[in-house]
This record gives sequence, C-alpha cells and structure tokens, in this order.
Amino acid sequence: MKKKKYSTFENLSQIMQNAANITISDKDRFIIFSDLHMGNGSSLDDFHHNADLFSSVIEYYYLSKNYNLILNGDIEELQRFSLFSITRTWKKLYQLFTRFNRKKKLYKLVGNHDDQLQFINYNPCEFPLYEALKLDYYGNILFIFHGHQASIIFERYNYIVKFILRYFSNPLRIRNLSVSQNSKKKFKTEKRVYNFSTRNHIISIIGHTHRPLFESLSKIDSYKFKIEELCRNYPYQNKGEKEKTAQIIDKLKKELIELQIKRKNYRSSIYSSYLIVPSLFNSGCTIGRKGITGIEIVNGEIALVHWFDKKISTKYLHDHFTNAEHLKGTDFYRVILNKAPLDYVFTRIKLLA
Repeated sequence: MKKKKYSTFENLSQIMQNAANITISDKDRFIIFSDLHMGNGSSLDDFHHNADLFSSVIEYYYLSKNYNLILNGDIEELQRFSLFSITRTWKKLYQLFTRFNRKKKLYKLVGNHDDQLQFINYNPCEFPLYEALKLDYYGNILFIFHGHQASIIFERYNYIVKFILRYFSNPLRIRNLSVSQNSKKKFKTEKRVYNFSTRNHIISIIGHTHRPLFESLSKIDSYKFKIEELCRNYPYQNKGEKEKTAQIIDKLKKELIELQIKRKNYRSSIYSSYLIVPSLFNSGCTIGRKGITGIEIVNGEIALVHWFDKKISTKYLHDHFTNAEHLKGTDFYRVILNKAPLDYVFTRIKLLA
C-alpha cells in the first residue's frame, strides 16, 4: 500500500488549527507588513533603500495611532546575513518594535527567510514568535501567515536555498533569489492559498510573493473592475462629476495598458474560471522600488495601502482617485489603493464560494 502524501491543504489546516486566536472588533486597529528582508546595511541589503520610510511610517503614524503591528514573515534576511549583523545595523528599528511590544501590540510571524529564529539561542529582541495568527471578527476568521507554507517541498528544502544565497550569491553580489521573482511560483502559491481559503470560507492574508493582492485580485484585475464600476456610475452623475470620472478612467486605462505591456505573460482571473471569491489578500512587501505596501484593518474595514517618498515617486501625489495623505514633517505619503468593509467581504465569500 502506498503511503498517503501530506497535502498542502492538510498542512495549512494544521497550521490554522494551531494558530494563536485573537478576538477583534470594529474598535481594533491592525497594520500588516511583510518581507522587510533586513540585512547588514550593505549594497546587498534589500531593505536599506526604504528603511527611513518604513521606520517613520510605523513610528509617526501607526504607533502614534495605537495600531497593532503584525510583521508577517521574512523580517530578517537570515539566509544571507547573521542575526547579529542585522540587529546591530537596525538597532533603532528594533527599538521601535520593542515599543509596540511593550504595549502588547506586536505580533512577529516567521517566514522562510527568517524561520531560523525558532532555533537560534541568540535573540536580543525577545519578541514572541508565531507561525500564524487567526483574527476572529464576530465569528469570521482572518488567517494570517507568511505564505511559504503553501509549498511543503519549499518548507522541507529551505536550507538548500540558504546555502546557495549565502555561499554563492553573496560572494558574486547577486541580489535575492526568491519566489517573488518567478511568476509561475507566485501563481502556484497564491492559487493554493486561494483554494484553501475559499473552501474554508475565510480570508487569508499572506506575503511571500511580494505581490499586493486585494480580494483575490491583482493590480491589473483591480483596475479592470474599477473602470467597470466607474462606467456604471457615470450616467447618474452631474456634469462636474462626469468630467472628474472621465479623467480617472483615462488615467486608469493608460496605467492598465502600461502594466499589460510590462507583464506580457499575465493571466487574467487566474484563480477561478467563473467567479472570483475575495478570500485572498497579500500585503506585498516593504522593499519595492517606489515604496512599501501593507494591509490595514481598522473601523471594520480592510484596506490595501501604499506609502511612498515624493522624492522617489510622485505617481499618486496629485491623484484625486487615491487622495494622498501627507505624513507631517516628512516627504512621505499614504494612499489607499483599495478598501472594503469586512462584513461585505465575508458576505461575498459565503455567497460565492
């Protein structure tokens, strides 16, 4: 008799069953960031160029507004650098993490690039570590985990990737090799998590692929749905509103064309052939060239947000569609890329799944 294979579904089921459970309400505030990939401050440190942006954002916005901070894996780049060199380089940032932790508002999850934290004796920060979290929102579950757990093979042979990165890529000054650079691996990871979430009628929030997702939609899909929504509302607007809507549609069309040219092999509606269930969200990453993305949960709503430095990018600075919010005393701005009430999202999951 053949031995039964341990499936991805069973793996994720066990992780969800063992995850710490936190009951939340409309009064609670959470911000979820993933994939900092903090290194030693050298040219190979992917985090370095957004470090000031990220530090300012969590200190002067989220800490001051009493948010819970969820760091959803791959915070330290332990496949390339030692923990000692990382904590020494980013000492001030760890002090910020400590301030959240003292308020009991820090949740640090492990990813595939920092899973060694579970086994390292040297831990100067002494933060509690989690593999996953469950946020219970009035009986509805938001399942938060890094995302690499959707591949059992990836989990088992992660040590091989570490060996290649540290002893071959580092000396040759080759930048990070990751699933985030491989569109096929992105798709497989996201589809597995999407199927698991849909079958369980839950929201899953991951990182890992570095690709921001809202309601199971990629950026291209989101643009298409937004254009359709704007077109439906257009006939019922007054003259001034129509002019503004037309400008927004024109802008979205141009950006959509640019995205499709850049991503020639893009597959639309990749998770389902008939209906897309809004069960999968991805916080993206904090090492993007034009800023950082994260998932906010506040006032009973879930939102995908983008933070940027106006000295690097002005794309959203004067965009009436997104309404950039300035972080006082800095060159940094926040925009909401997409937002929806949690009740609405869970209702759609239950009806469509």
